[in-house]
Amino acid sequence: SVHSQVFKRPTLLKRTLPRRLSPHHAEKSEKPPPPLSFFFGGAACPSAGGAAGGGGGASSPDRDYSPELDDEQEEAGEDEEAAGGPQLYSPGLLAPPRAGSVVHLMTSSDFGGSWSWAPLQPSLQPTGLEVDPTGNGLYAFNADCLSVSSDQGRSWSPCSQAAGLTGRLHQLLVVNTRVMFLTRVGAVPLRTTDGGQSWHELGGCAHLFKHGATLDGSLSWSGRTLVLHGADLGAIGRGEYGTAVWRSTNDGDDWTDETGDLVTISPGPGVWYEDDFYLVTRGEGVTVKRQFER
Repeated sequence: SVHSQVFKRPTLLKRTLPRRLSPHHAEKSEKPPPPLSFFFGGAACPSAGGAAGGGGGASSPDRDYSPELDDEQEEAGEDEEAAGGPQLYSPGLLAPPRAGSVVHLMTSSDFGGSWSWAPLQPSLQPTGLEVDPTGNGLYAFNADCLSVSSDQGRSWSPCSQAAGLTGRLHQLLVVNTRVMFLTRVGAVPLRTTDGGQSWHELGGCAHLFKHGATLDGSLSWSGRTLVLHGADLGAIGRGEYGTAVWRSTNDGDDWTDETGDLVTISPGPGVWYEDDFYLVTRGEGVTVKRQFER
């Protein structure tokens, strides 16, 4: 059943919890990967002036961040912003990008204690970033490009030209090195089972997209359960209920409608915590489906 609960407002700094690996992650490595964290943003990061591409680099005063510098950077940032100068990185909140800004990739190897950043090349200005939890792949994407790095963001592949990779990309979900999903703008999601060499539509959920809806996807911590959730914004005009929560436990081959007694028409992000699935609404509270991983 679906329960409504009230939660305190979350902090602005998003903390991504690790997904629990299971036998479903066929490419699991023998030893855990190094504690690398990645973050990216636009004008909130000052330009390093280095070569395009690259996710780390040598230490320098304008490229490294540590919590101890917060107060000093905040005072300097206020003065520079008032004078129209560059904006400095503020933990947890990215300032709106300015015209002509360049996306930077930030990298941490000490659980966020310190960061180094470098600008991404002009041909790769991503809106999303995903890590392969079973390998060393780091994926960056925007509506028109999917690129991968195998060296922690220091270099990137050209935009993928894989068979079946069509439409405007919305969201990438990585199960393991071979199995991934791509949700698209107004179109049926795609799946690859060969590490991105080819992509195919998930025909079992095509009904959700017949009117051009754009839905989000969420993978459980184990990677065994995929949820599509969101709303068809044109449904009200057709006299229909547009909110949907669909679940698959076999990599998108078959689907179950789990919308149940949800009454919201303004669903927001979906978040897994252990076996529970939380669905945020825009102004109507938070709902949770207990033991959704079953």
